[in-house]
Amino acid sequence: MSKLKIFIVEDEPIIADYLEQCLLDDGFEVVGIADSFDQAKKMLANCQPDLLLLDINLGTGPDGIDLAHLINQQINKPFLFVTSNTDSNTLERVKLTNPAGFIMKPFRKEDLSTQIELAWHAFQVRTTHSQIDFTNSVLANTHFFIKDKQKLVKLAYSDITHAEACDNYSILYTKESKFIISYSLKHVEAKLPVKEFLRVHRSYMVNIGQISQINPKSLVLIDGKEIPVSDAHRSELLKRVNLF
Repeated sequence: MSKLKIFIVEDEPIIADYLEQCLLDDGFEVVGIADSFDQAKKMLANCQPDLLLLDINLGTGPDGIDLAHLINQQINKPFLFVTSNTDSNTLERVKLTNPAGFIMKPFRKEDLSTQIELAWHAFQVRTTHSQIDFTNSVLANTHFFIKDKQKLVKLAYSDITHAEACDNYSILYTKESKFIISYSLKHVEAKLPVKEFLRVHRSYMVNIGQISQINPKSLVLIDGKEIPVSDAHRSELLKRVNLF
């Protein structure tokens, strides 16, 4: 799969450099960086990004929201605002552009990557009119096939380490990859085998067989990742694991 091509519009050089490094570290391709409306407009005429990250405040002249309207009119690509502007007037203007996401500064690198992947997935769903159909996946006793773009990917239940809620989406994790699906975690919970999987938090389900450690501070360790366990689910978790 080719790298997702991303264009950055940010007037603070330090932040622009940090965004670029975060994207490169996560396997994306940065095809351009602009620090103003006019520069972005000129550069976009010669490059073809898949997705754009837009700051709102670009100094004097037209801002990132004005650029968003231009993007909607001319190139029809998804964009996310990465900004510290949250006043009510700005948010009302933002709504009129139908952004694919809104990331507050300061942001975590992990959140940036997740929001980009969700935005790109949603854009593909809209443009191809195809969704990953978890309900109609081809099921077997130990495996299922999940529709991913134009192909069916075979997953073993045992390979799924955990599932995470992200707004109206869910992310299924394996040790090698992850799959974003257009269904809530509650819907996913109803489809995964009850004996192997357990909801441990409003935002997480885990494969009990993949747990390597249970920590006293309401955390479980799966594939090196700490996952929170809420008080409401801790007792059920302890019942389900094989205590010796």
